Amino acid sequence: MERELSVNVPIIFHFHQPVDQKDLIYEDVYQKSYIPLIDNIFEFSDIKFTLHFSGNLLEWLLENKPEFIEKLKVMAKRGQIEIIGGGYYEPIFAIIPYRDRIAQLKKLSDLIKKEFGLEVRGAWLSERVWEPNYPSFLNDTGLKYVIVDDNHFRSTGITQKETFYSYITEDDGKTLRVFPINEALRYLAPWKPTYMSIEYLKNAANEKGDRCVVFISDAEKMGVWATTHHICYIQGHEEGDNGKPFIPAFFDQIISNNWIKSITLSEYMDKYPAKSLIYLPTASYDKMERWVLPTKERKAFTKIRERVRWDPEKQDEYLFLRGGFWRYFLVKYPESNNMHKKMLHVRDKLIVVEKNLDKLVGQESRNEANELIKEAWTEIYKSQCNDCYWHGLFGGVYLQFLRFSVYTHLINSEIIIDNLNTNFLSLENKYMSVIPIDFNKDSRLDIVIESDLLNVYINPSDGGTIFEIDYKPKSYNLLNTLTRWPEAYHDNEDVDRDKIMVDRFKKNMLRVRFYHKNDTFEAIEADRYREYGSFADGEFSIIKNEKNGNSAVIELEQKGSVIVPSTNESYPCSIVKEIKVEENQIKISLKIKFEKIPEKEDLVQNLINNLNLGIDLPFFFNGDPVKFQWESNQLLFLNESKNELIKPFQYTGNHFKAQDISYNLNLEYLLQSETKADTELIEILKFPIFTYAFTDEGYITIYQGINVIPQFKLSKELEININIKIY
Repeated sequence: MERELSVNVPIIFHFHQPVDQKDLIYEDVYQKSYIPLIDNIFEFSDIKFTLHFSGNLLEWLLENKPEFIEKLKVMAKRGQIEIIGGGYYEPIFAIIPYRDRIAQLKKLSDLIKKEFGLEVRGAWLSERVWEPNYPSFLNDTGLKYVIVDDNHFRSTGITQKETFYSYITEDDGKTLRVFPINEALRYLAPWKPTYMSIEYLKNAANEKGDRCVVFISDAEKMGVWATTHHICYIQGHEEGDNGKPFIPAFFDQIISNNWIKSITLSEYMDKYPAKSLIYLPTASYDKMERWVLPTKERKAFTKIRERVRWDPEKQDEYLFLRGGFWRYFLVKYPESNNMHKKMLHVRDKLIVVEKNLDKLVGQESRNEANELIKEAWTEIYKSQCNDCYWHGLFGGVYLQFLRFSVYTHLINSEIIIDNLNTNFLSLENKYMSVIPIDFNKDSRLDIVIESDLLNVYINPSDGGTIFEIDYKPKSYNLLNTLTRWPEAYHDNEDVDRDKIMVDRFKKNMLRVRFYHKNDTFEAIEADRYREYGSFADGEFSIIKNEKNGNSAVIELEQKGSVIVPSTNESYPCSIVKEIKVEENQIKISLKIKFEKIPEKEDLVQNLINNLNLGIDLPFFFNGDPVKFQWESNQLLFLNESKNELIKPFQYTGNHFKAQDISYNLNLEYLLQSETKADTELIEILKFPIFTYAFTDEGYITIYQGINVIPQFKLSKELEININIKIY
């Protein structure tokens, strides 16, 4: 007698919100997705589910939604659900150190055990990013399995049918079970009628009944994405489901087709051995591997991939067609790299304090210090949340409030470190440090100036610019700007090309530009002018590095050139930048000098007559843009609308002040040109920095900061002074 065909179908839902998500978003997602989904799962008690919650979301649910938590506890008690672990704040494990991986995994597993009484056996991998060394650290925390995309298996030569099983892999002799997520089911639900998913599963069933077709979905996909709330819980597909909402219709199908075996991942692992040993390459899901590619290469790769993806005769080629590798986001977006390297820098400082505190004798002092150390580590772990380190369909690094969250937590950790040094290691509470360091890990020296009030990060090799200014009393990075990077989707036919502006240089402070005096405000704002100097992104040398009490002075020099407009030949020019940090002020002087060449005086004069010099002074405010204000001693605003910070504006003067009312934060620039008797002749250009990005909401314009460019007329020798005050 022929055995009935059957197939095991683990159903997994992943619940996640980034650290410091806005309360109104939490509530909206909860009402549209989380509670209706859990209500349906609760009602279908005969179906097994595997659930994952990021730790910060679980905290929010515990604090705000006890009825939700109570349902989870009931389902856990009746054996209906398994809850898997992972990094507490959803880090990408590949870019955080071993110690942090272990701490984040244990923190989430401990919370699940405490609240639900469940042993955690599996781990969720943020964005399904996998690297071959993962079995080692996951094994060290007692975890037994992970879930990755079937995409991870393709380049090993495994066919689609062979992904209907689990496999085992190892690193350093430590083993881990690996479950492939089924791509076809992921794209069917909830977009297509339920019978299409059932037909797919029927084709996967076999007599032995040992196959495992893993269905997984973001919980947010079932209620928040586009029209999914309507499809999932109000009215589903007419064809096949007669309009019944997708979620109950799908669960009904699982119940009514008894050849579909509902099972948790742990149950499957205990029942069936791995099909074989496997070694997976570094991978993520296929879209992520496209998104991470440099823009030019991404365009080319997308064309190639689409050409072979649906061609039956080119499936062998498609099997081995791979995109990029997740870590390259730290190269593609220097702002991501900056956050990541600051995280490493701050944790290094904390480890030094930990080691020094081991010398404490008093147990009471040690206990108090250990509590502060624990708080400092928690702030660092929060900064490791993956969402703002990349960009694809979701805003990611383009979402300024997520970047602000990272910096806030890292500066919070630094403040705790300062307190530990002051209260337990007898160091002065007012201090100034100058640290030469390859901060960006690009083999070039950077300078980090740190004090009790300000951190100032300087990159001599990128135009001698400042790329981070932290005001510690507010845990606020004033250079949390984002460069207007070119993106592959800017070539799409449906984009509004008038909204696309692309920068040639990263949005740092003190970038020196030489442009023609006839260049318009709009050309400078859009970075569509001709650059005549070699200084915008040229390499400056460090010629002075001094600390004197509570002040620090850095001097940078570049001997470069400026192109003569009339002849296009380069004329020698040198620029010396002095950056002095003292209390809550940054005092800057720039000395620009054209070399004296008697027989070429006419060329210098041509430069002076035709070119202007501009200096980028960008900054970022995080509060409500409606509450951003600005003023100048040289202007009287009779019409309040002209006072709006994010509106482009040009005026003559030497003073600029902006305020973020939400944070009660003030930033003030005072400008002076030593070669001018009348400093009010300085032209000041002010404009917003907006990026045009494609996200799950479609094409949107996102505020990324403000750029202020004081513009100076040239002379053979020019000295400019800029005083920046933060309070």
